[in-house]
Amino acid sequence: MRRRLYVVLPVLVILAGIAWLLRGDPAPGPAELRGRGSHHTVVVRLEPRPGPLEARVELHPASPAEVSIFAVMPHMGHTTPELPAGPDGPGRYVARGELFTMTGAWEIGVRVRGTSGTEVIKVNTLVAG
Repeated sequence: MRRRLYVVLPVLVILAGIAWLLRGDPAPGPAELRGRGSHHTVVVRLEPRPGPLEARVELHPASPAEVSIFAVMPHMGHTTPELPAGPDGPGRYVARGELFTMTGAWEIGVRVRGTSGTEVIKVNTLVAG
């Protein structure tokens, strides 16, 4: 009986692993990323995936500012061009364009130019395929 258990249990574990690999990843959902700088706090909402996307930025405190967003993949040396974010209400901005060129770990930079000066607030995300 024990010998049978030693054979059946590893087979079940292997089958469970194969089923897990074949099930596929769920579709990535929107991410809400938070970052803090010297003068502002930002919330970035986007769906982290390669290709064109829409990134929404919330700025706290809400003050008139020029906002842009870019991405860096530090371990690969990739940087994307800065996307300007247009106003979308008090303290809210939206940028559209390609932010990620491939899957992996990315650092998003939100550049805020306001009355208190210019700062870049960084947040991290993982981009799925």
